[in-house]
Amino acid sequence: MNESWTRAKARYESEGAPPPVLDFAVASAVRAGERRRRSRRAVRRSLTAAAACCACFVLLVNASPGFAHAVDAVPVLGQLARIFTVEQYTVDDRDHLIDVRLPALELSGHTDLEQRINVEIQSRINALLDEAEARARKAREAYVETGGEEIDFIPIIIDVDYEIKCQNGQYLSFLVTETETLASAYTQTYAYNIDLEAGREITLRDLLGPDYVEIANAAVRAGIAERSKDPDQVYFSPGEGGFQSIDPNQRFYLNQAGHPVILFDKYEIAPGSMGQQEFEVVP
Repeated sequence: MNESWTRAKARYESEGAPPPVLDFAVASAVRAGERRRRSRRAVRRSLTAAAACCACFVLLVNASPGFAHAVDAVPVLGQLARIFTVEQYTVDDRDHLIDVRLPALELSGHTDLEQRINVEIQSRINALLDEAEARARKAREAYVETGGEEIDFIPIIIDVDYEIKCQNGQYLSFLVTETETLASAYTQTYAYNIDLEAGREITLRDLLGPDYVEIANAAVRAGIAERSKDPDQVYFSPGEGGFQSIDPNQRFYLNQAGHPVILFDKYEIAPGSMGQQEFEVVP
């Protein structure tokens, strides 16, 4: 954890919980509800995955330190990569409500890749939290300067989490997300897709071949066309900031079928009400 968040945690622990205020309680309740929603969703995913032996194994490796330790003693199974929670903490103060669950990668036999990805995740999240802290402080100061009572200021809610999307004998794919909520929620997503046999990150070109741009573009356009049949599904037109083509470093993850899923952030190709957009590409 970086120094600024260490100080924030120490300040919170020394001062104790702030006086009860309706708006603050509402903000806390919102975050608590989001935690419970994620927990229920995770349970549903786990129950569904339990129907498959491989998925059940992945669940145990990532959820049970004792099981993972036992697996490490098995020559074949011990070679599988795993994602585990390396750091988890919560900070509540007058500027922000912070909930962090930070992952780390363990990749046997590929320590350079493991170290690079872990350092990258830690550095990215630390930078995002530092920026969010500065925005939260400025938001509170602006609120007070324009006549608001400091005790009525609703803290910014910041949530850092991760989700494993695919893990099998060939691929490991997971997302790290940072969501910041004030008047509305905005999420930044980072995707990591690893070829376990080669010990390197894979690209859309690796998965779809030299024509990957055309293949991915066709899948996204087809998805937009199909969803647009619903009048509630609205996308920007290409001339107004809408989808034209994937980026050279387009973000994607692999689903359980091993197919790439193209990711677009909220507001990127559609109004914010549409949320983050995802399009599966079936080779």
